[in-house]
Amino acid sequence: MSPQRFPGAASIWTLIRLLPRVSRRRTAALAASTVLVATLPLAAAIASGLLIGQVPAAAAAGPGSPESRQAYLLLAAAAFAFVAAGLAGHAHGAVARNLGRELELLLQDRLARAVARPTGIGHLEDEEVLALLRIARQLGMDWIRPANAVHGVAAIAPQFIGAAGAAIVLAAFNVWIGLAWLLAWPAVFVGMQIEFGRIGRMVYTSSGEMRETEYLRSLAMDAEPAKEIRVWGLLDWLLDRYDRRWSERMGAHRRGEQVRPLTVLVVIGALLALTAATTLTLVDAGLSGAVGFGAIGVYAMALHALFNFSAFDEDAALTSYGALPVPKILDLERRLASQRRATGAELAPEAPQRSIRFERIGFTYPDARQPVFDGLDLEIEVGRSLAVVGDNGAGKTSLVKLLAGLYEPDAGRVLVDGADLAGIDPADWRTRLSALFQDFTRYQLTVRENITLGAPHLAAETDLVWKACEPMGIRALVESLPDGLDTVLSGQVQGGTDLSGGQWQRIALARALFAVEAGAKVLILDEPAAALDVRAEAELYEQFLDITAGLTTIVISHRYSTVRRADRIVVLDGGTVVEDGDHERLMALGGRYARAFTLQADRLAR
Repeated sequence: MSPQRFPGAASIWTLIRLLPRVSRRRTAALAASTVLVATLPLAAAIASGLLIGQVPAAAAAGPGSPESRQAYLLLAAAAFAFVAAGLAGHAHGAVARNLGRELELLLQDRLARAVARPTGIGHLEDEEVLALLRIARQLGMDWIRPANAVHGVAAIAPQFIGAAGAAIVLAAFNVWIGLAWLLAWPAVFVGMQIEFGRIGRMVYTSSGEMRETEYLRSLAMDAEPAKEIRVWGLLDWLLDRYDRRWSERMGAHRRGEQVRPLTVLVVIGALLALTAATTLTLVDAGLSGAVGFGAIGVYAMALHALFNFSAFDEDAALTSYGALPVPKILDLERRLASQRRATGAELAPEAPQRSIRFERIGFTYPDARQPVFDGLDLEIEVGRSLAVVGDNGAGKTSLVKLLAGLYEPDAGRVLVDGADLAGIDPADWRTRLSALFQDFTRYQLTVRENITLGAPHLAAETDLVWKACEPMGIRALVESLPDGLDTVLSGQVQGGTDLSGGQWQRIALARALFAVEAGAKVLILDEPAAALDVRAEAELYEQFLDITAGLTTIVISHRYSTVRRADRIVVLDGGTVVEDGDHERLMALGGRYARAFTLQADRLAR
């Protein structure tokens, strides 16, 4: 069966093959219970049909007769089969639910590991990756879940086996009728799976379009935007826009997300015609005496058992929908694994000792047309402070992203003591870096964890934690919190505490300092205090430059007046170094830096 022609069936088969990797024991239990759930109702139906045929003879022979005993044995067999089928059905459902949950956990774990495996972050801007992450997080897509597919397979597989068994029983009556039923249900199932797969793929591919409606919903429900929404009276506008966007999206896909009427008519018409032909043939055989009363009962029960199989219900739909993301997740896992670059070179334990050099760097962001850098050259001396300034879009943040290995240059090399970073294990290089970005993360974790994430292997070193806190002036703040270093920094957690913006900035700066205390040799500060006023930012940078004297420090800022104490200042414009020197030299040059510095200083003076 070609995956291209029948993607739904291929997805289901991929899911089934994955089950033994989740749990061999549970998969074996599911297979065994599937056979029981399939065969016991059929056995009950056959025993019931034989019982119906035996009743007249037993009644005529009277109690205690061999015919009567045979009738009671058939009754006992039918009753046992019915009870056992019920018990097996409960066990079967429980195994399927547990296996489905474990499969979902496995897929989510593999997806998370796959997304975390690439050393850079470019893949996190990929639309397919974002769509898969959205499904994995179950944001409004609960019905497209692999656990539902496992439940569906567990429901349909016994029906499939039972229907095949019933068709074989009917083949004993008429081989052509049995063969027709043996082929009919698989054909119907595949046809309906093609329809359900088409609908599921439409919903899956429209997941990006639904992101806006989910974002609007989160704005109405989350705490962070609640203040502005209420102060500005935006709630009614927000809910109205959410309703309109939802209706637009649903209206655009409603027609395509329904089973096509022609498919339903063809399938139901074919089944009705085959049922009518089977029934008429059985009636004719019974009236002509070609088949006995007991055999008619068995065949009638087999015909009834055929309709326990359903290709139209929720189980069939959820099987297709739930299996849809499974091969996509596995393909994404393989694709992201192939993106991990080969490394073999090693840095000296004390590197960097001499310099960090950007050599003829060319770089363009994915899906962007304009390059950020086109032949950039810049050498950074180790043990000195470097300030990189420039207007927005000059390439300042892109520079440190390349240095941190978050992106790889399209051309040129980043060299550390002459070694190309492309051949160095990024994990090794990053142990030598400490970075704090403007959009630093406010982790809803304890104070200790927020600070020691800079070097989590030293989280138990309380003295180092306090050593990172003290230069930032937050030791008294931390000691005043309900549980000190063990206080959770979140107002949404019982016993937790939230902080002001300025206090969060100092916690984040302490995290960067903790990494330095743990051995990082290069400190990157990418406008972490941009929200502060000019004076406060200048004081913060000067304090940091004092603390980190002798360390290789790279400070990014769009405010020229805050970095005057740096050992060296470079001005970027259009991805190119246009000025280079210390504050005095650049002021004497009278160029871009001098004009911008004077303008900002005048504004500050006023």
